[in-house]
Amino acid sequence: MMKHIRILPVTVIALALIFGIKLTAVWSDAQGVLFDVKVAEVQASEKAAASEPEAEQTKPAAAKAAGENAPAPSELPREDVVASNDPAAAPQPQFTKSEVEVLERLAQRRTELDRRSEALDMRDNLLKATESRIDEKIAKLREMEETLNGLLRLHDEEKKAQMQSLVKIYERMKPKDAARIFNDLEMEILIDVASNIKESKMAPILAEMNSSRANKLTVELATRRALPGEEGGKS
Repeated sequence: MMKHIRILPVTVIALALIFGIKLTAVWSDAQGVLFDVKVAEVQASEKAAASEPEAEQTKPAAAKAAGENAPAPSELPREDVVASNDPAAAPQPQFTKSEVEVLERLAQRRTELDRRSEALDMRDNLLKATESRIDEKIAKLREMEETLNGLLRLHDEEKKAQMQSLVKIYERMKPKDAARIFNDLEMEILIDVASNIKESKMAPILAEMNSSRANKLTVELATRRALPGEEGGKS
């Protein structure tokens, strides 16, 4: 038992030594790798620095040669110049056949709607002009109606004034003289005059008139007074 206890520390020490040796070897290898990487970077930078002057020297020469060999603008093909300046040479949007048909139908529909709109506007203008003319004619007819009514009123007033004048004349006459005139007077005028004479003045005149004439006048006066809206003789 004691023999095994003494062997254990020795084994641990040996393992530690072996681990330390391995670790040292790994570290050495890592340092070598890092050194190689550094060396490669330095070499690459040196090569790049050496190649830059050569590139700068060859670049102007190449540009000069290209400039000498390049054609002048006037020597360019005319078709290329025209193509570069022509807007039609730009790529145009492509439409399918169905889309083109739809666009054509829409254009036709728009044209038809514009025509209908113009027709409606024209019809509206004609209606407005017709309404204006009708309004003017109505206004003129109203003016004519007012003028005619005024003339009729004036005529009625004049006729009434003339009738009143005749009535006063016949009322002042002697019944015999008035009866002689009434026998020969037209019946329509006689009716108008007799209907406006006072009854107290008309009775003696009827007594002096021809009997047949007096009877006819009496019937006409009675008939007129029986009609609605007719005015009777004055009392």
